[in-house]
Amino acid sequence: MVRFRQFLAFPLYATVAWLAWVLGTQLDVDAVLRLAIALIAVALALWAWHASRMGGRAGWRWLALAALAGAMVVARPLATPPPVEASPARPAAATGPWQGYTAGRLAELATAGPVFVDFTAAWCVTCQVNKRLVLNDPAVLAAFGARRVALVRADWTRRDPDITRALAALGRNGVPVYVLYRPGREPLLLPEVLTAGTVVDALATL
Repeated sequence: MVRFRQFLAFPLYATVAWLAWVLGTQLDVDAVLRLAIALIAVALALWAWHASRMGGRAGWRWLALAALAGAMVVARPLATPPPVEASPARPAAATGPWQGYTAGRLAELATAGPVFVDFTAAWCVTCQVNKRLVLNDPAVLAAFGARRVALVRADWTRRDPDITRALAALGRNGVPVYVLYRPGREPLLLPEVLTAGTVVDALATL
């Protein structure tokens, strides 16, 4: 059991690494550096506090308090990130067959033909699994191409207000959300957990 408890620390380390990556996508590389320095300072504080409890001098406690205070100072800007601005008038750069989202771009595409929108976020585990196992599947992409479906990715990582409004219009307040816009018909909402069969069945309704 002791070894098992020690092993469980590694999934926690992996979670921290993933959250650091998410922070980097939401803010910038400097934010990741601040987080790393803060975590090192917290580790130093815990080590110094343990040393003081094991019979060390009072200086260890002061070191622990100083390290903890330093961690708080370094991490403070992370708690108050800059406000998120609305989507620019021009969609984000395309990633493969996927286009960036703006309300105007979606309306333009929807008048020309069917559109599939992937409302996603970097911190959404389900979104990433669906993306890698289903939406990036060559067979699924081929099915989209055969039906001439435009592909749009709405990245809600930074809580874009335009995307928030689009989600609210669909009766949703979070991601993942997958929508097939069909000309002259109501949008078709797909399940949060996708399979290739689910997507192909949705395309069959066109």
